[in-house]
Amino acid sequence: MTRLRCVIPPRVEATRRSRAHRAGRLVLCIALVLAGCGSAPPSLNPAQQVAMTASQAAARSLARGEVAPARAGYERALAAAESVEDFELAGTALLNLALLQARSGELTAAHAQLDRILAAPQRYGPALYAGAAARKALVHLDGPDLEAALTWADAAQNACPTPCAHGAAMTTLRAHVALQRGDAAAAASLAATAVNLAAQAGQAAEQANALRLLGRAHTRAEQTSLAASALAQALAIDQRLGLPERVALDLLYAGDNEQRRSNAAAAREFYDRALVVYRAAGMTQAADSVRARLDPLGSADSPKR
Repeated sequence: MTRLRCVIPPRVEATRRSRAHRAGRLVLCIALVLAGCGSAPPSLNPAQQVAMTASQAAARSLARGEVAPARAGYERALAAAESVEDFELAGTALLNLALLQARSGELTAAHAQLDRILAAPQRYGPALYAGAAARKALVHLDGPDLEAALTWADAAQNACPTPCAHGAAMTTLRAHVALQRGDAAAAASLAATAVNLAAQAGQAAEQANALRLLGRAHTRAEQTSLAASALAQALAIDQRLGLPERVALDLLYAGDNEQRRSNAAAAREFYDRALVVYRAAGMTQAADSVRARLDPLGSADSPKR
């Protein structure tokens, strides 16, 4: 599950909401990015300006897939924010670092960043506490520790200010747990709820996440036509947002769905497209996983039997 989310400091968020409303859509971020979707407000002291600028540069690096400079940028942002005890900026930087560490498989380090926020809610406030709990749930899901993931998902939603920004993501997480436990029907029901929650909140990336999981649940339940529809919707969103890793996942699961339908030609087409995306994005290991699916299918011009 690809789980990229956007955290925007509350003092910036009100301005962004107004701007997004005038534009007729919500501002989209590609990661846990501190002010990664616009310019900093004008009344910042020099340390805060350093934090904001470093975070914006890190966001751009992460969007290009450059993890090392992104991490260095968020570390600079954290140091600058902590130097003037700006807990709002520091807490968001901690969430960003936890995201990067989790993506790199450094789950213990990610938990450590999140625990700094969770251990001091009086400093960081309810919104960042809820964000840290939500991220901790997702890190536990990657563990995998399904019970801990569900426990922290509950904590995130209980602490989340209304309207809860994490409702769709935590519902999608519960759908993942259900699917991993073999309950495709429950997974599909939860994923469908998450799709609606994300749509209501204007969270396009999270809506695509939920649609992708809905498709997988339908595939598992042999409801392949429903699966194809959900995955096509997820693909359209991810293509519009410009998220290569998610585009490739949509194509990969669409191929799996065609395999379930015993449609080898359609499956091969989806896998070929996923392979092209992974190669273009420089995701070598992921490309290898696609080849493992393609090899049993043979080439497109293999003689029919």
